Amino acid sequence: MNAQDGISVRRAKESDLSDIARVNAAVFLGHKSEEESAQEWAKCLFRAFPIYQYFVATGAGGGVAGYIGWQIHGGFLRAEPVVELEQIGVDPAYQGKGCGSALLKESMKEVISWVRARNNRIESHITFIVWVYALNFNALSVYAKDFTDGVTGMRVQYGSRAENMLRMRVPIVMPIRGDA
Repeated sequence: MNAQDGISVRRAKESDLSDIARVNAAVFLGHKSEEESAQEWAKCLFRAFPIYQYFVATGAGGGVAGYIGWQIHGGFLRAEPVVELEQIGVDPAYQGKGCGSALLKESMKEVISWVRARNNRIESHITFIVWVYALNFNALSVYAKDFTDGVTGMRVQYGSRAENMLRMRVPIVMPIRGDA
């Protein structure tokens, strides 16, 4: 998968986990400066394939510039599949350069293709969701560009921080199923 400005997006390999952990430890408080803990976390999620699917963005030099993790909810044969953008992280050196957008758009194409190939029960669309802290206005404005259904839910989780769910439905045209 090719994207703009020398950024390329591909499905993550096990050899990418240390780079995913490096980016995670650099940008998220849960593993702040704790790469070993971040790597253990990433390894667990990587092993959950196909329920959890990682993709990485690489820069012009080939190094990992960021990653995204998608989680499929509720089974593989739902009439309305739901896929959550569980986490996206971009190395600070690549932030503001289109890396996050490339990760989102390019990996989403691959996830759609994967779901379609394994699910002949899709009735009309695949629903993509992302949960964002309600007071993280920067993230809300970034996600609102793609998750065009807007805020469609709210929850309080992980302590007392409210989160908003943004949603996007991607129409899917499937061949008519036979009764056989």
